[in-house]
Amino acid sequence: MRTPDTPVRPERPAGRTDATRPTALVVLGGDDVYEDLFTAASELRALLTDEGFVTRTALGTGRLETGHGAALIVLYTAAGRFTADQRAALADAVRRGAGLVALHSTTVDAALFDLIGSRYVSHGPPPHESRFTVTLDGDHELTAGIDPFELTHEHYHVATAPGVRVLARRATRDGTEPLLHVREFGDGRVCYLQLGHDMRAWGEPAVRLLVRRAARWASRLDARGN
Repeated sequence: MRTPDTPVRPERPAGRTDATRPTALVVLGGDDVYEDLFTAASELRALLTDEGFVTRTALGTGRLETGHGAALIVLYTAAGRFTADQRAALADAVRRGAGLVALHSTTVDAALFDLIGSRYVSHGPPPHESRFTVTLDGDHELTAGIDPFELTHEHYHVATAPGVRVLARRATRDGTEPLLHVREFGDGRVCYLQLGHDMRAWGEPAVRLLVRRAARWASRLDARGN
């Protein structure tokens, strides 16, 4: 029975069933001492479900070795490491057409560099956190129409691979630091978003919109007719 305090779930669009909706697998790994993984899991599940995905969450990276069949894989790991078999299975899934969205500290695992297209180097010079302006490339479908916005967030200095397209940046004393980049990998698409450290990021509407668009772009959701 629904009480007055029970949220009303939105009706599923006509003709859309769980059997026909694209699937997303959110993979969390590592330690939540450094990153707010549980908030991220809750927010990601809500955002992806609202975007039309049947969304599942996996704690630990072992699920990557199974035949999950997801159209979209979202990775958020903190001080976690993938086995060689897990990395190979992940790369194979993307190479065959799955979309990949990697968040924040996932790039600490340098062994994922060839797939994601960047790796964490350091926090850079202090302070290791500040309030900064995020500027975006307006010529890509993922970022078009999103105005620059301010955010208080942890700093990362990352090294990027040749061929990635940087779509968002912050200014630093030495130039700019990439916050969002995309690339193709085989038949799949990969997006890395450096943001997502804590609730200050997840509470920012522009960050939430970027995650939703990244999911659609990486999984080619529009091309699938969804």
